[in-house]
Amino acid sequence: MTSEHVLDLRNDIKIETAGSTDFEVEAFARVFARRLEEAEQIHDLNVEALQCRGPRGRRLELLGYAEDTTDDSLTLLAGRYFGDDSTLTLTDAKDALGRAVGFLQSAADGWFSENLEPSSREAEYAEYFRQRLRAGATSKIRVALITDGLMSERIRTIDSDIVAGIKTTFEIWDQQRIIELVRPETRSEDIEIDFTHWLPNGLPCLIASSEDSSLPSYLAVLPARVLADVFEEHGSLLLESNVRTFLSARGAVNRGIQETLRGSPDRFLAYNNGLTTTAVEVTVENVRRGTYIRSIKGWQIVNGGQTTASIAHYLRASKERSVDGVSVQMKLVVVDPDEASGVVHAVAKYANSQNRVSGADLFSTHDFHIRMEQISRRLRAPAKEGQQYRSGWYYERARGQWENDRSARGAVSEQKKFELEYPKSQRITKTDWAKYAYCWGKKPHLVSRGAQSVFADYAVAVDKQWETDDSQFGDGYFRNNVGKALMYEQLRSAVLKQPWYTSSPGYLANIVAYSIARFSLQIESQFSGAKFDFGRVWQTQSIDPDTVAALLNFAHAAQIHLTDDNRPQANVTQWAKQQACWDRFARVHLALTATIQPSLVSAEDARSIARDDQKIRAMDTGFENIRRVLAVSPGTWMAVQRVGQLSPLESDLVQLFGLRTGNVPSEKQAKALLRLLDRMAEAGAITRESF
Repeated sequence: MTSEHVLDLRNDIKIETAGSTDFEVEAFARVFARRLEEAEQIHDLNVEALQCRGPRGRRLELLGYAEDTTDDSLTLLAGRYFGDDSTLTLTDAKDALGRAVGFLQSAADGWFSENLEPSSREAEYAEYFRQRLRAGATSKIRVALITDGLMSERIRTIDSDIVAGIKTTFEIWDQQRIIELVRPETRSEDIEIDFTHWLPNGLPCLIASSEDSSLPSYLAVLPARVLADVFEEHGSLLLESNVRTFLSARGAVNRGIQETLRGSPDRFLAYNNGLTTTAVEVTVENVRRGTYIRSIKGWQIVNGGQTTASIAHYLRASKERSVDGVSVQMKLVVVDPDEASGVVHAVAKYANSQNRVSGADLFSTHDFHIRMEQISRRLRAPAKEGQQYRSGWYYERARGQWENDRSARGAVSEQKKFELEYPKSQRITKTDWAKYAYCWGKKPHLVSRGAQSVFADYAVAVDKQWETDDSQFGDGYFRNNVGKALMYEQLRSAVLKQPWYTSSPGYLANIVAYSIARFSLQIESQFSGAKFDFGRVWQTQSIDPDTVAALLNFAHAAQIHLTDDNRPQANVTQWAKQQACWDRFARVHLALTATIQPSLVSAEDARSIARDDQKIRAMDTGFENIRRVLAVSPGTWMAVQRVGQLSPLESDLVQLFGLRTGNVPSEKQAKALLRLLDRMAEAGAITRESF
């Protein structure tokens, strides 16, 4: 960790405050929450700063929470903000964790119901947590403590506890750990499983691959009890990230699996497709009586997440239930730690090719993401007012790409040049990209469900559109979505400074999403098919003052709507996630004045612009295919050649353009070579990351 990374972290917090020190703690929480989400440590984290006094005047505090329907867990976000590099002592940590736990405990036992002002946000969340706990919707509690300080070396472990009758674990994310988490070379923390804890000799298995295989594989029959215990311990972190996102967004419990466990447990193995899993390290023992897997490290379930979650859910429903005698077939693939991310995603994609996960195509190697990446590296935005240079908007399709590209420049001077070329403030992750698109796409209720959930839905929609006509995703599409990003971030900063918000803060993300969606709807209904001119936003790299003023009016209306005392659901954050919430706001009477018209283009002009973009896209696709082929390494081409099964034409093309330097293929030849690479990736000979 370098001082540069620390400065980046501090700068992110300053940017998030938008010049308002009143919300510095919340800004700190949002920055850390975003990094935890991007690293897939916590799913759809809601940042809500809550403070109050509890029993005997004790100070209670929460910074946010997250719910994961995959494993029915509840995560509480505790915090200790210093504003500098102070040391987080064990006393500090226990105090901050105690405040968060005390909040939940006081909610669960009803103390808040009798002692808090009913109209306060603290009372609202207390009641929500109380109802959730009483309904038995929580199987485990995680308390994550975030701090911008440095954790004392005296803090080793914090023992688990029981809170509100539920097992509760504690974890600390300090400055160093949060920085290391988002660095590109850092993988999510490994999960280690020792099967001898349940089975004296380990898990019996068959070796399913040849000795020289690059992906050693094993077949086993796993007792359902063992699978359930492991899932209870590690929760949804056991699931490969894309599968976790998919299941959390769409629900994890399969009624057919529940029925089989209840009525025909002896047939479970016959009925169920089983699991496909990966690990970075496997300890195997060969003895006279057979081969046994004793332990595995970095275990990820890439297919069978719903089976796993459903078995755990079945057991949680009643202490009298049992899965003794129930088994699940399992394939285990051992992957190289250095190539784990790409290979695990590839295994996940093909293992899921027969179910709905493939339809979502959540992987960063989808051609849509590759194209957005290519466009973002090629286009330069006009210089902002006062700037003497043009810069790019960096589309980050995989975690850590921006950091990795900056580091690859080597010398500090070259890294600084990269930061001018692609400012960190102009880095857009694929989950944020989906958020911006869906705000304007009039789906604020989906945006309110969190980054991973909205991306899961967006991925399905884009995949369908891509298959129908990918020419719509060109430079114009990219520029327009950057305009939507500018609108979102500029409005968010403006809302933070409004008196109506500072006097009653909260629900910032929901307010921004709903106001943009309603603004989009109003233009559509009020101006006879006219479209907002995002091309103009791209040219100026800013939203004009009249548009910001109009958006702020809608934002205030959104705040009033979301917090209306007559809302059918008490918790505002949960209410914002409902389709009914958006339907109601869509009917609220709002209007735009004539001052907005200079920011619009007619429907006819918008169609003409779209047609021109598609024509340009067709030409750009050919050039990008050529660039893509030329960027493939000789090692990849040699791997393709070793596999064989090439037609004479393909063999000639590989020799001419892959293994010889200086030759440039035609558009037709580049397209043929990409088809070949795609076929080799399908066969597992190369990874999609290699081209």
